[in-house]
Order: sequence, then structure tokens, then C-alpha cells
Amino acid sequence: MSSSPQPQVEAQAQAEGSGLAPAPAPPTDPRARRAAALAAIEARLRPPPSYDESEAGGGGGGDVHMEVAAKPSSGSAQPGDASLPTTPTVSASEPVTNSSSVTTPSRPASTNPAAQARAAAAAARLNALNNANAAASGSGRTAWIPSEKEDRELRIKFGRLLDRGIVRDNGYRQSAEAVETLLKIANNIIESDDPKFRTLKATNSMLKNKVLAARGGHDYLIALGFRTQTVNFSQQYVFSATLKKMHELKIGAEILNDHIAALQKRVSLANQSVVNGASVEAARRAAALAEIEADRDTVKARVERERIAREAKERKAKEEAEAAAAREAEAAADQHDEDQREQRETVVRSDQGGDEDDGELPSYAEDRESRGWGGPGRRLGA
Repeated sequence: MSSSPQPQVEAQAQAEGSGLAPAPAPPTDPRARRAAALAAIEARLRPPPSYDESEAGGGGGGDVHMEVAAKPSSGSAQPGDASLPTTPTVSASEPVTNSSSVTTPSRPASTNPAAQARAAAAAARLNALNNANAAASGSGRTAWIPSEKEDRELRIKFGRLLDRGIVRDNGYRQSAEAVETLLKIANNIIESDDPKFRTLKATNSMLKNKVLAARGGHDYLIALGFRTQTVNFSQQYVFSATLKKMHELKIGAEILNDHIAALQKRVSLANQSVVNGASVEAARRAAALAEIEADRDTVKARVERERIAREAKERKAKEEAEAAAAREAEAAADQHDEDQREQRETVVRSDQGGDEDDGELPSYAEDRESRGWGGPGRRLGA
């Protein structure tokens, strides 16, 4: 087995845990420090295979004899620089067993608390790494552990696809139905190894009406790990289960599960608002009808009052006209009686003075004056 950074880290951790002296001071050369930092980051992001896998592949018993030698740092270190740290290297010449032993050069014990804390932290990291590798070896798979940055970016990606793709461009009811369907699809794959859950036909009514019909549903389905394939002239969505895709599927399901409660609450509030709006509209219509009926009664009463007033006015005008006509008729009758009386008096007077006035004829002026006053006057030849 070729040498790798992990045996070096194990040897260093065991040396620190056993109370050995701490490592030398970091190099003063910037290039050497940068190379050491890059090597540490690379080892943290891409851990090498564990000894358990090497043991499973190598078989056979026997003790492991490892030699740890101090060598200067490779790469950017300058020749002749005595302050560079030394890295222990491990060489294995026999198959690895559980009873592997590491021989390191003796160092004086360290009493520095900071060094002891670093040793404990290194031992804890080694134990976590060994446990993860042991679990991966026992399941027959290669462990895929994403970094914290990758996990955070993946969650941000799913959150944006959900908020800006599904919730923003669809109604609350349609968004909730799409999220429920996507969550059901993801949970079926996570909870069961049945391959039927990993293939979805594009003609599936639930998938077509609740996911693909919603804006952003197709993009979220692709982000969960599904890919489109055409089989027998029929389009299908197929999920290929790998460690990375299963991790992405679980993250997508967690994001959906975090948002489903809020969406369902919004749908409930929307339904309640619709019901309240319908009741308010019914109350408004009832109030409007009541106002119309009240206005109708008011108009009816006003029309009746106007009719009564109009009839009273007409009756009064008629009575006044009749009274005026009666007065005129009475005045005409009185005038006629007065004329008759004057005429009789004139005739009587003329009869009394007929001897003296027989030869005298009334002048034109007298006759005109008598006619002007309304009297009948004297008639010629009478």
C-alpha cells in the first residue's frame, strides 16, 4: 500500500496524545506556510481511505512494522532552511491487521496545555473519520461527506428554487399541492429501495397536474436528481441512486418539509378569507336589498303624500273657481235686477210727465249719455 497523508496524521495524533513534545514552530517562509495550509485543507476536504479498507483488501494476519522518519516538507521549502517542520512518513511492508503498531522516535513529554488541547482535538477528528470510514466499509460503499460550504450552498439552491420558482409564480393552493407531491416522491425514494419509485412517467396524472403544471415544479424535480429519458417513445423521469444524489434528495426533502406547514397555513387562511368574503358579500347584498326596499317604501309614501296634496290643491282650486263663478253669476243677476228696476222707474217717470214732454224729443247727447251709463235709454218711435 502506498503512503498517504492519513497514516501520517494518525502517527502525529498518537504521538501528541501520548504526551510527546509539540511540533516545531511554523516556518517563517510565506511560501512554506501557504503550502502547509493548502495541504491541510486538501487533507480535510478529501480524506484518504482508512486502514479498515486496506485490511479488507489485503487479508492475511501478521504484525505491521512501520517506520516513522522525520523528513523536511516537500514542495516549496527552500534548501538549507533549518526552521521548516518535519513530517513523519510511514512505510508499510506487510499486510495491515487490527494489531498494527507504530514506532515513532522518542520525544520528551509536553506539559503545554495548548499542545494537549490540540492533541485531544486531533484524536477526536481521527475517531470521527475512522467511524465514518468503518461505516462506509461495512455497507460496501464509498463514503461521500460534503463540506459545510457545499451543504449550505445546496440548501440555498433548493430554497431559491422553492421561493422564487414555485411559491412566487403560483397561487398558495397550487404551490402547496406541488410541494406535497414533490415531498411524497422524495420520501418514497428515501424510505424504500423499490426501483418503481425511481421512475415516473410524464403522463402520470398527479405528476402532470400538480408538479409539471406548476411554474418551477419541473426545475425542482430536476434538482432533486431526476433526469428525463425516452423509453418506447414515452418520456420518463428517472432517478439514479448515488450517494451524492441521495444526499441532495434528502436536503431537497428537508427544504420541502420545512415549507409545507407554512404553505398549508396560507392555503387555510386563503380558504377562510374566501369564506369570510362570501359571507361579507352576502351581508352586503342583503343590506343593499334592505335599503332598496326601504327606499321603495319611502318613495311609495312620498308619492302618496304628493297625490293627497295634489288632490287637495285641485279640490281647493275647483272650489275657488266655483265660488268665483257663483259670485259672478250673482253679480250679473243683481245687475240685471238693477237694470230692470231702473227701466221700470224710467217708464213710470215718463208716464207721469207725458203731457209736457210729448213734443220734446231726447237729444242725441242725452240718449248717448243714457246709453253710456248702461241704461236702455229711450227708443226712437217709442
